[in-house]
Order: sequence, then C-alpha cells, then structure tokens
Amino acid sequence: MPRTDLLRVTVAAVALFLVAATLALRLDDYLLYVVTLGAIFATLAVSFDVLLGYTGYLSLAHGALFGVGAYACGILTAHHGWPFWAALPAAGLVAGAAGAVIALLAFRTRGLYFAVLTLGIGLIGHQLFLVLAGLTGGVGGFVGIPSPGRPDWVPLDQNGWNALLALALLLATFLAAQLFVRSRLGAACLAVREDLTLAQALGIRVGQARLAAFVFSAIFTGFAGALFAAISNFVAPESFTVLGAGFQLVALVVVGGMGTLWGPILGAALLTALPEALRVASGYSLMAYGVLLLVFVIFAPRGLASLATAGLARLRTGAGFRAAPAGERRP
Repeated sequence: MPRTDLLRVTVAAVALFLVAATLALRLDDYLLYVVTLGAIFATLAVSFDVLLGYTGYLSLAHGALFGVGAYACGILTAHHGWPFWAALPAAGLVAGAAGAVIALLAFRTRGLYFAVLTLGIGLIGHQLFLVLAGLTGGVGGFVGIPSPGRPDWVPLDQNGWNALLALALLLATFLAAQLFVRSRLGAACLAVREDLTLAQALGIRVGQARLAAFVFSAIFTGFAGALFAAISNFVAPESFTVLGAGFQLVALVVVGGMGTLWGPILGAALLTALPEALRVASGYSLMAYGVLLLVFVIFAPRGLASLATAGLARLRTGAGFRAAPAGERRP
C-alpha cells in the first residue's frame, strides 16, 4: 500500500475511534459493557481475518488461544501480582508462542484436514483448562482477576476506562493488521490463499508466510483474551469452547466479510448486538443467530462489507447524477 493510502486509512481509523469513544462514553453502564464486549470480539475477528480471509486457513483452535491469553493474564495478575500493563503483552506473547506450536503441527496438512486438526487442538485446549484446576480454577472458573488500572488523571469511571481500552485495542489491531496484509508477508499470504502450488512454484516462502499469519493472529487473540479477563474479573472454560468462541469467530468474519479487515468489525457489532436485542425473547436468540448466518451465507457470501460497499457506490452514483447540470445528457 502506498504511504499516502496507508496514511488515509490511519487517519480515518483514528477519527472513527474518537467518534466511537465519544459516543460510547455517553451510554449507561450496561450498554457501555456491551460496547466493550463488541470491541473485544471485533479485535478477535480482525486478527482472525488475517489468517482466514487473507491466508485461506480455517483454524478452529483460536477459541483455545483466546483462553490462553485470558488465563495467562489472570495468573500473572492475580497470582503473581503483575500489573495489567505488563501482563497484557506477556499474555499476547504466550498465545503467540502457543500459536507457533499449533501452526507447526497444523501446516503439515491442508484444506479440510487443517480445520479438523485445529478442531482437535481446540478440544484439547478446552479440556486442559478444565483439568489444570490448580492454574485455571477448573470448572468453577478463575476468580479475582484485577481490573485494568485506571490512572488518576483520567476523568472516567472503571466502566468507561474499560470501554476506552477495548476500543483502543481494536484500533491498534486494525492498524497492525493493515500493515501486515500490505507487507511482503501479506502479499505472500494472498498468493498462498489463491493458489498454494503456484505460490510454491514462484519461489514464495510459503511456510514463512503461513507461520507469520498464524502467529500474528494468535498474538492479538491473546491480547483480546487478556483484556477480556481483566474486564470480566472472572473467566471459565465454557467461554473458550470450540462450539462457542471457535465457531463464533468464524461467524463474525463470514458475516462481516472475509479479507476486508473492516468487515469483521461490522460483523462483530451486529452479532454482539443481536443477542442483547433479543434478550427479552431469549428462546429465539439462537434461532435468529442461525437464520442470520444462513441468510448471509446464501444471499450475501461476501458479508456486510460487500453490502456496505455496494450501498456507498449507489449513493455516489445517485449523487453524481443529481449533481449533473441541467441539459447534460447522461452517458
């Protein structure tokens, strides 16, 4: 990406962050918590899109990596007295290291076998969270995780500070992902996604590109897990199941639009708000969730991003037509 385009993306992302933060801080505590969770899931979706949307590999182990980041933060802060700002990068690095090990095992396969292998790893990870009760709290969960420290000079309560941190992490993840996918490694990942055999024939370092994408995704998944644990003050294995977090990540990216980075943010916003909007009819929330997935897979396989792009294009075309001088013929 040319520097001017990257600068425009950065400025636009920062501007949207400031607008979102300003609007979010005007909400009540409940809605503020929903926004905070939505930003965390959007962070997960953007980082996962680097692997799924730009590299073409479906990992079902990311729910476990989300849990690795969460438990690493909880252990470091609650058991060892680390401040959150030290535990956050450490949790990301631990998740990244775990992701590297998983990648080295999983990339021995491809296609459906890759997905099945990562599914097995995700199941093993969830089981380890249950078995290692001395570290994770087991079925009862991990309690007493400290909240992120709020500086005295920040004129916000803890809920507002949590929301600001979640939005800031989403901004940092989005900008880092932009840099990655526009780099040489990102170009190599796109080549792998389009045709692995051709990429190998062209001399592209396929193994390096795939490993970099997986580790990048795992690191930011760990960051999101650490913030989720600190904000919730409690985590349990049920939050990191394959059927829960694992498939939810796939849904966020598919509904939002694979290979766009900003589309998964829209998907996270929609699929976080939907269960809350249907809370009064909780018996139908899962049905609505499933129907929504079916609708997008069948009628809008490119997700919300494609719908938004098409809508903007129509608006521009209509605005251009209305702005045409009287008497000028349309082409």
